[in-house]
Formats: sequence, C-alpha cells, structure tokens
Amino acid sequence: MASRKFGHLAAACLALSLLAVLASCYIPDRFRGELRLSRFGDFQLDYQGDLIYVPILHDYAEGKIKPEDEAARQETIRQDMARDIAFKKITPMGKGRFQVTYSRGGRLGRDQLVAIVRRDSRILSLKSRPDNQILIVANGIKPSDSDTMGKLGVGLQGEFRVTTDANVIQHNATDVRQFGAYKVYIWKIDNPLSAMPKMVVVRDVDPERPLQ
Repeated sequence: MASRKFGHLAAACLALSLLAVLASCYIPDRFRGELRLSRFGDFQLDYQGDLIYVPILHDYAEGKIKPEDEAARQETIRQDMARDIAFKKITPMGKGRFQVTYSRGGRLGRDQLVAIVRRDSRILSLKSRPDNQILIVANGIKPSDSDTMGKLGVGLQGEFRVTTDANVIQHNATDVRQFGAYKVYIWKIDNPLSAMPKMVVVRDVDPERPLQ
C-alpha cells in the first residue's frame, strides 16, 4: 500500500507540467542553508526551514482536498520525505508545507551527482567531474512560474551560504566574506526571481586519499 502511495507521488512530480511550474516537486521557503565544502571535496550540507510540496497545491487550488482527507495526504508526503535519512525532522504545517531539518555529508567522488532532495525533485545539486571541477547549482524560477507561485500563495525566501577553502572560479553570490582560511559566499533570496546559487570550484588532489 505504501509503495502505491509513493508511486502516486512520483506520478504527481511528472505531471508538474499541468501546473506550468517548477523543475522540482519541492520549493524551499523561510530557510537557512549552509554547505561546508573542503578543497578536497568533503561536504556537509545543513538546511532548516520549510519545504512546500508543489503537486498538492493544484488540488488545493481546485478544491479537490476534503478536510477529512488532508491529514492522510500530508502523512503520505511526510513518509515519502522520511525515506531519506538526511531528514532529521519533518513537521507538517498544512497546505503541503513542511518544516524540516536536513543534514547530509560525505565526500564527492571523481564523477558524482548529489541531489537534494533527490534526483527527480532536486532543489540543489552538487556535481563533481573528472577534471576536478565541482558545480553547485540551485534550481531557478522562471518569471511565469513566479506568477503562478504568487497565485498559489507560495513564496521563496531564505539565505544560503557556502563556506569553503577551495578555489572558486565562478559564483553569483550576493556577498562574500573572509573567515580565517575560508571564504563565506552568501545568497540573500528575497523572492522567486532572486538569483539562485551557482558556483564552480576546482578541488585539490588529496595525496592521502586518491579518488577511485
């Protein structure tokens, strides 16, 4: 029964074109996020804030969700999130909104994609390449999508930081600060049309831990 529910969630993600919005099933809002990235590709990502499950908004807008069904729908979405052990806390807030604490770490391989929340519903991706570049990209919002979000009562506000001692060759941060041997790149996101985080770094080769 649970797998059937999760299948319905996946189908809803694929049907996002019906909403004409967004490249992800989830929209972040009211959040603070930080990625700590070493020059060798070790990373720790922490996120605290809201995630809004987009497909359910269409059903709310059309009055398809009855009050007696709302709790069950919310629980199905919560269970889908909880499959990822990086979610340390998931609190339903109603109307497809969840307050979450997310924490994930590791070391990027030679050629690897790490997607948050997951590949088919990513809000942020870390992509390492054989040429030692690491790409950090958050999903952007098109102006037409922003209009639709406004009609559905959805915002996108928060702050994201990357703290790193790696060689950064490209970024669009709104502020950069020095913190000892590290630089802190800060993105202030005020609305869906704010510049979403993008960064390219070149990592160093770690002689004690060669990549396979």
